[in-house]
Amino acid sequence: MLDFDRDEETLAAYDRMTAHELFLRCGVSQRLVDDFLKPTLLVGLFKPPEELSAAVTMELLYFYALAHQTSFDVRWLRKGTVPTTLVQPLVAHLVEEYGLDVRGNTFAEGLSMSANGRISAVRCREKGGSPYDIADLDGVVLALGAGGMRAVMQGSPEVAKRCPTLARAGAAKGIDCIACRLWFDGYVATETPANVLSRFEGLRGAGGTFFMIDQLQPDQEALWGGEQPRGSVVACDFYNGGALFSLSDEEIVRLLSEELLPAAVGGFKSVRVVDSYVKRFAGAVTWFSPGSYASRPTLETPVPNLVCAGDWVRMGEREHGAKGLCQERALVSGFEAANSLARRGVLGTSSRKEREVIPVRDDEAQVKAGRQAAKLVAALARPFGLQSPWVR
Repeated sequence: MLDFDRDEETLAAYDRMTAHELFLRCGVSQRLVDDFLKPTLLVGLFKPPEELSAAVTMELLYFYALAHQTSFDVRWLRKGTVPTTLVQPLVAHLVEEYGLDVRGNTFAEGLSMSANGRISAVRCREKGGSPYDIADLDGVVLALGAGGMRAVMQGSPEVAKRCPTLARAGAAKGIDCIACRLWFDGYVATETPANVLSRFEGLRGAGGTFFMIDQLQPDQEALWGGEQPRGSVVACDFYNGGALFSLSDEEIVRLLSEELLPAAVGGFKSVRVVDSYVKRFAGAVTWFSPGSYASRPTLETPVPNLVCAGDWVRMGEREHGAKGLCQERALVSGFEAANSLARRGVLGTSSRKEREVIPVRDDEAQVKAGRQAAKLVAALARPFGLQSPWVR
């Protein structure tokens, strides 16, 4: 933990190794892997240790499990949904206050480059419509996952040639996820409202979580669409869920309500599902696979007015303490992308104001001292050809 990020070269070396191999080299017990590390990684990075970069695994374990234990907890909206409570009011504010033009059901298909080496237009297509260009651009932020990046780069040969890192990023693979919601005809008591499912044969290698929304949201009528509440409402998610994609919606609901949930909490044996929905998201989440670090997009690109944002973006000197599959990291990268355009004058002389980015709290004193000691030992050992005992 003290060694893996002492410099860029070492971080890249850890990234080429799987987390499983690192655990073996460090002598981590099988029980610790099975009971804690694997379940944590399946719900934290959505893949098992043998399919994850050791470097990103260490970042996640440090950020979530070691450095910020008192800060990490599940948060849930008091009422409503993310679209209705957060996104729609934000969009309305930006439209009314700043004249923002928001285009739903619209996909970016390519970027056009002008003779001066800047992005001059974004080619878009509304669902079911014809392609059109958004031109006269000051700057462009690519806030895309691997699938979106691949589609845009396929339609942007000049940009792909100029920015090979973006072309490589488009070749990355995503992780399949499934989201379910179940309404029951009775209330079930649980020790905690947020829970992890692991090591069940029915998961087929997936990680799972379930959240007791009736315990997290006080507005029970809203959970039942204005009807009289009848019981618990449970949100269930599957990560690394490709093996479950072939199941029908009905079979997934049966798996949860009759097998997984009753095995986790006995109270689910005495209630039945009265309503449900299942949604599938193929390749929707970043897969931090071994060796993927070099292919992740960078905050700034060789094109002056083109920047990137997202949890997988490498931020270089602007790197932040939030790591892994993390909404905080995605948000910070968005701030930094906009700050980069403003700082370099891309948006014009009147738009150079930058947004303050709040850092995570400092490492504890023993961690700082340990990292300094690790760097010193590595520097002293390098002239003798000695390398890290865990990675090469």
